Amino acid sequence: MTVTKRSVVPPKGSFCFGCNQPFGGGAPAVQVQSDLAPPSDRAELAGLYFHPGHLIRYARRRNWTELAAYLEANGSANF
Repeated sequence: MTVTKRSVVPPKGSFCFGCNQPFGGGAPAVQVQSDLAPPSDRAELAGLYFHPGHLIRYARRRNWTELAAYLEANGSANF
């Protein structure tokens, strides 16, 4: 089970899928890849942008319980 994150500068007009707020002033975003998301949703997850620490909100909304449990156990603020 893996969760891989990378920091990126999101394109202008992008917003966080965890809180639905825009990235202002070139704020860094996090993109994540994980085999803990359902196989049909992994490509979607890899293309989304999150404020640091907001991935867990999206995982809970999508009912990705394995990913949410991993984030809780490993410090959701890190993702």
